[in-house]
Amino acid sequence: MKKAFEEQLPKESILRLFDNQNEIMQLNLSPVILFGEMAKHQTQKSDIECKFFGNASDVPDPRELSPEKKNLMVFDDLLLERQNKCEAYYTRGRHSNMDCFYLAQNYFKLPRQTIRENANVICLFLQDLKNVNHVYNDHASSDMTKEEFRNVCS
Repeated sequence: MKKAFEEQLPKESILRLFDNQNEIMQLNLSPVILFGEMAKHQTQKSDIECKFFGNASDVPDPRELSPEKKNLMVFDDLLLERQNKCEAYYTRGRHSNMDCFYLAQNYFKLPRQTIRENANVICLFLQDLKNVNHVYNDHASSDMTKEEFRNVCS
């Protein structure tokens, strides 16, 4: 993904890569080499600006981002780092035209008052009953019965 954006491939080309990833893997092609070759033959360049950060302390404050642009932040594997910057995106990001995704292996280690309660969509993978009940109490108890929620989660 990083290489595709660095090569300024248009989003349509990136989507085609995802649509054809099985065929690409069967050809045993390195994605990095493939993206480079695609970029050589690409007449239209993407205007999407993409930055990657190695740790939470490198992430800019959401106030530094232009609200004139559509901004997207994806937080991945940051559970063991300080959450201050991530929390700022969930509490003040809307002022910077910001959407956020937080990929985490443990929902309950995320700060409740800032990240968990400001999330609009939560995707859960298989959970034990205790965790399902906690998520139900946090988000769904006013919308459906516990049994309905368990059925949805199963």
